Amino acid sequence: MQIVIKPSFERIYKKVSHQEKIQIDEKIRELFNYYNKDIIFADLRVRNMAGKDGYFEIDTASNRRILIKKQKGLIELIAYGNHDEIRRLLRQI
Repeated sequence: MQIVIKPSFERIYKKVSHQEKIQIDEKIRELFNYYNKDIIFADLRVRNMAGKDGYFEIDTASNRRILIKKQKGLIELIAYGNHDEIRRLLRQI
């Protein structure tokens, strides 16, 4: 499984605190290991986005989420934000 970082995700990532970057990096690592090595992490909460085929969100900390799009052999990191920001972005897709 290959992970691609979209420019929209990268722009947001650059602006977050160092502590948030550590949490994001850990979740991405867990996601990669889950799909490549079949290692299941109890705290890796991945939810399918209703009405959006292939789109999922991963909880990171408190109310922050990573929006991803999963396709055959590929995961795209699309955005990072709170519940409302992710929902707003999904309406535009």
